[in-house]
Amino acid sequence: MIKLAFFDMDGTLCAPRFYVNGKTVGGMSDEAWLAFCEKNGEDTYRFCKPVPIVTEYAQKLRDRGAKIYVLSTSQTTWEKAAKQKFVKQNYADGFFTEVIAVEHDEDKLPVIRKIAEKEGVRLEDCELVEDTYATVLAAIVAGIRGTHISQIYCSLE
Repeated sequence: MIKLAFFDMDGTLCAPRFYVNGKTVGGMSDEAWLAFCEKNGEDTYRFCKPVPIVTEYAQKLRDRGAKIYVLSTSQTTWEKAAKQKFVKQNYADGFFTEVIAVEHDEDKLPVIRKIAEKEGVRLEDCELVEDTYATVLAAIVAGIRGTHISQIYCSLE
């Protein structure tokens, strides 16, 4: 049974939608992204939308007693603040136990291990929901349930 669930944000909880030079884009180069975050600050995610099926999946886990976390890579304080604002504006207060930002995708698994240890939860009772296959596979190898967002469509049946 999943007791701790960790959800990536970009492309998982959040459908990317950014306005750059009058056009809607779903992503950009790292350099352009950093400049975009600096320019827009906490409003970086203002046009992004939650992904309903992922939200529904998170809610089902919550209903079963799991603690739900956002675990996302953020390269700057602006990006972290923008993600926190997105969560606050799009999810009920207390929906997520915590919004955690890490510097690199590889930092996600040590964070999960640390929280699981602190909570007294076995790794196999933790789940990481992601849109990056490499991170999902790394979670599985570590003994954590790794779920790619594409799998959620089948799991809600």
